[in-house]
Amino acid sequence: MKETPLSNCERRFLLRAIEEKKRLDGRQTYDYRSIRVSFGTDYGCCVVELGKTRVLGQVSCELVSPKLNRATEGLADTCGPTFIKS
Repeated sequence: MKETPLSNCERRFLLRAIEEKKRLDGRQTYDYRSIRVSFGTDYGCCVVELGKTRVLGQVSCELVSPKLNRATEGLADTCGPTFIKS
């Protein structure tokens, strides 16, 4: 994703807000929004709420045998040597 540069006005606004420890929603610097996690009825589904923001998450996976020419790649390769059994 290409980054969009800030205008001078936006830059000054952000720097001033940081200096004054202000947030747009009125929270202080280390105040957190309330968090709530709800698990759905389907496996791998959940709803996460951060204040008024809601996010639906869904994951799935499939277990398959590795290809013969790439037997050491996959989960064991990304998780490290503790998952590789001789």
